[in-house]
Amino acid sequence: MQPTPSWKVLYLGGSSGIGKTTLALSLARHFGISLMLADDVRLAIQQVTTRDFLPDLHLFDNDQKAAALSPEQLCNSLITLGQAMSPALKMMAAHHVVVSGVGSIVIEGDNVLPAMTAQNQFTELKHFQGLTTHNEVRSVFLYEPEEAILLQNMRDRGRGFSNLSPKEQHRLAHASWLFGQWVYQETQTYNLPVFAVRPWDSLFDRVLATLQD
Repeated sequence: MQPTPSWKVLYLGGSSGIGKTTLALSLARHFGISLMLADDVRLAIQQVTTRDFLPDLHLFDNDQKAAALSPEQLCNSLITLGQAMSPALKMMAAHHVVVSGVGSIVIEGDNVLPAMTAQNQFTELKHFQGLTTHNEVRSVFLYEPEEAILLQNMRDRGRGFSNLSPKEQHRLAHASWLFGQWVYQETQTYNLPVFAVRPWDSLFDRVLATLQD
């Protein structure tokens, strides 16, 4: 019999290439619950909006412009994109909390930022201004401290990464590493659970122990 989580929404964040989706799938299977990719939400919003209307959500629409960014600029763009996504992700969590009988859900992605998950009030959301959550919404963040390991992870994952030039691979990996370091510092600011992904064999059990507190 699958255990029933005490929470309704679990946010899972961290930089690209560290195994967030793999862990999210394992958690969803363990609890017998649904998984939502934050990228699905982003792509859906981008499909029905324009750069003029929501410029921060369309930062990576132009591949040439994205390719011209330094790792530091790319990291800052990832932060800006996550901040732009935060109201939509918070709305999903708030709605999921108030609808009875829908079960729990894991929301995973690079766009999940610590500051957003640390908020337990929803005063900026027009439909949920009086909502205050307690244990209904939880969050966990992952990080990889070594850039070389992150680069290798991104190569092993595929998705066309190995087709890029070595210089481009290093640019993207360094940006992802910078973003991961920023996320880690944010988790310290907001006192949120954060886990080094290695050793991988124990990651699921380490995260699960936190979620059962």
